[in-house]
Amino acid sequence: MVSNNLQVSESAIRAHNLCVRKAYLLIFSSGLSSPNAYEKMQSTLKNIARQNYFHSITNHLIVESFSSLAFSKGVDILTNVKLSDESFFIKSGTLIKGPDIFHQDKPRYEPIIFSSLNKIQPEDKAELSFVGHILSKYLGYLPDNGHVVFVDGKTTAIKLSVNLPKYLPAIDFLQGWLTQNNGLPPVTLNKHCPYCEFQHACKETALQEDSLSLLGGITKKHILKFEKKGIFTIKQLSFLYRPRKRGRRSRLERVVHKYELQALALRTDNIYIQDKPVEIPKHDVEIFIDFECLPDENFFYLFGLVVCQAGKQDNFQFWASSKNDEESAWKDFASVIAQYGNSPLFHYGSFENKAILTLGKRYETPTKTIVERLFNINTCIYGKLYFPVYSNSLKDICNYLGLSWSSPNASGLQSIVWRHEYDQSKDDIYRDLLQTYNIEDCLNLKGLTEYIREIAANAAHSEQVRFADKEGGSMPESASNLSKQLSNILLSAHGTYEQRKITLKNKDNVTTSIDDSSANKKRRPISQDRKVNKVVHVRQGRICPKHPGRKFKPTQIETSRKIFDLIFTTRGVKKNIIRYIGKKGNCTACHHKYDPPQIRKLGVGKMYGHGFIAWVSYQRLAMRLPFNKIAQLVEDSFGEYVSQGTIAELFLNFSAFYSETERKLLKQILKNPFVHMDETTINIRGASQYVWVITDGTHVIFKLSENREATIVHELLGGYKGVLCSDFYGGYDSLPCSQQKCWAHLIRDLNENLRKSPFDTEFENFVCAVGALITPILQAIEKYGLKIRHLRKFRSNVNGFYEKFINNKVYSSGAAQIFQKRFVKYREKLFVFLDIDGIPWNNNAAERALRHLAVQRKISGSFGKESTPHYLRLLSITQTCRFQNKSLLQFLLSGEKNIDKFKGGKGLMGWRMH
Repeated sequence: MVSNNLQVSESAIRAHNLCVRKAYLLIFSSGLSSPNAYEKMQSTLKNIARQNYFHSITNHLIVESFSSLAFSKGVDILTNVKLSDESFFIKSGTLIKGPDIFHQDKPRYEPIIFSSLNKIQPEDKAELSFVGHILSKYLGYLPDNGHVVFVDGKTTAIKLSVNLPKYLPAIDFLQGWLTQNNGLPPVTLNKHCPYCEFQHACKETALQEDSLSLLGGITKKHILKFEKKGIFTIKQLSFLYRPRKRGRRSRLERVVHKYELQALALRTDNIYIQDKPVEIPKHDVEIFIDFECLPDENFFYLFGLVVCQAGKQDNFQFWASSKNDEESAWKDFASVIAQYGNSPLFHYGSFENKAILTLGKRYETPTKTIVERLFNINTCIYGKLYFPVYSNSLKDICNYLGLSWSSPNASGLQSIVWRHEYDQSKDDIYRDLLQTYNIEDCLNLKGLTEYIREIAANAAHSEQVRFADKEGGSMPESASNLSKQLSNILLSAHGTYEQRKITLKNKDNVTTSIDDSSANKKRRPISQDRKVNKVVHVRQGRICPKHPGRKFKPTQIETSRKIFDLIFTTRGVKKNIIRYIGKKGNCTACHHKYDPPQIRKLGVGKMYGHGFIAWVSYQRLAMRLPFNKIAQLVEDSFGEYVSQGTIAELFLNFSAFYSETERKLLKQILKNPFVHMDETTINIRGASQYVWVITDGTHVIFKLSENREATIVHELLGGYKGVLCSDFYGGYDSLPCSQQKCWAHLIRDLNENLRKSPFDTEFENFVCAVGALITPILQAIEKYGLKIRHLRKFRSNVNGFYEKFINNKVYSSGAAQIFQKRFVKYREKLFVFLDIDGIPWNNNAAERALRHLAVQRKISGSFGKESTPHYLRLLSITQTCRFQNKSLLQFLLSGEKNIDKFKGGKGLMGWRMH
């Protein structure tokens, strides 16, 4: 048990929102705190905000210290409010009298806090919710609002009734510490650490524990992933790295930072290169830039650049004493860099790029040419170059390389403190510190750039630089040679080794090899001496196609065309080679000789009939055969050689034939009162893209997009007035039409989270409540169908479920909180099927439509960039035939373009849906 003298204050609840360990230390070990310069500055700014606020209201509001007498009198503002009970206390709060809307006898008070920033933070909401919770015990009611006063004097209000349920679990959690202390939470460094008074103590503990959180940028999700594998320290993580050869597809994927390789660099104290060294081009003139900014005010006050040319170095700095000077400083900077033509502007990170775009928009300055000249040095390091440091920050890497700053505590955070001190005192000492820090950033960036160039030039000969993915790169030379010998031995196990090897016959002592020239002989498609099944004599043309009205002059020049086709009968498939023969006609105007019209209709160079092309497309679509297998099947079945490239070309041309069909399918879908939509990823030559499907249950359309943005959703469903059935992807929410969210997705998610949290009793009860709500509804649908006369009665059950389990219900279970938010957000979109006849409660139609593509994706691995849209067009026809239980092959053979009008042959089963 813990001493009753300990209590939870508003500072602890603010800290809990940032770091659980910090909250614990504030409650149990507050003496270890050592506020840094930034925190002291924040405290000063809060006092300034407080003083300015009281100065602005003293003329029209009464302010008194908190007391029972002042409270009963209904004083406008009460200061130095100190309230406490066994668990909580308010150290020095402020209350303001709320508006007397209901003309009550007793005044209603609301809490005020003061912020060091100019925008509201989650910690502010947490503190106000905490203060409101304590006040509700003292006042007997929860105040309606809480108020935040910013440094610039502006005030904003938040609804306590809305925010308190979000933070009440954290308040209860901290209260539980007071009754049963479970010990100091483990150290986990995060983005808040540079601002925290316990930074050095936690950093020292993390170093002793070799904590994974020391690695810059690592997320809690990554740490949990490694801990599930039994990896708890950086040293352990370093042994997890295994170099793998990157395939052709993976080379096009986005660059990823590998924490295992970063840990290996730290353990071995070596620099590792992923793939190959990045070469930074050398220019006659090179400019290194760095900006300083007050992020809360979005005020850019210092622009520094170092210009290097012909062995000389020129330093420029443009200072803005106030916001009124920002424009002139920015334009002076832009004019200087404009003097150096197209010379590159080197910077580190994305900050300068965003700043230039912001300033260009703010002051209507053209920035396109400036942005094009930017070169981010961080892109040469991230995921490509691993230094033995904890993070890829400029400070960490430069300190490792021996490039330092004159101020030992120089950092971006410290620069904000220096700027604050300058604004308060106007002392040039702080301006000098800022300008020195700014120019040293530029110079150290120059030093880093030169070092990366040196690595690119001498990496192969440096003892400290290693290639992460090079075979044998981390082995001694003897072990590397042995590895190569073993690899050569494995070559004899290859299937083609016996055919390709050179053998020595002892009898004649003659070197021979297998002659496979017969296999490489050129095979000609549709040989000229192949037996022709049918000869068709066609009539000579009469009028020139290019000169209407000009008659042909007859000639005796004969032309012919041989077409390979397939004929489908009740007994099977038969090959048919038709030869068309006719005489050419001579135009008297252009003197050009033209083939007969019937031969011209076949197309230039066309050698295959519609039946054969339909059969090839069927094999690709329905049977999922690749083009090389189809070519082999043609040769084995019909004795004709057709190249893989020819088959691919026939397939793509066949797609163009059905472009009108695709438009008709989309038109039919949008006529339906409801549509289903879903999306999935496919691999396009190593890059992930998205395939979207839209269907009404009988018609299907597929579309391809490079990303998951909802733009294509608006293009396909623009102006649609029906109901969209979809999953919970946020992109669909922007559509103005009515929507029915998929209960199948929701139930699967509930079930999956239930398996992950088998001992979460609260979440289990929540799932039981959802099951009790939806099960009778689905039973009624199974019995009566989607008829609202049988379903509208369940509306009262839905309202009761929300009142009991969703609205104003506070859950401590994280899983229950997630699904509670989902039910709140999608209340109007989960039960549309109760109010409109025929609306499905799931999105299974879209998932069934995508299933064929998912199987093909598993078989193919990746798709071609040019061929995928054509494949998806024909796949739309394939799935539409399947949904309508019609034979795909018969439809393709018919030449019909409207699937709804196609009846099919008698006795055909089609593609029955299972």
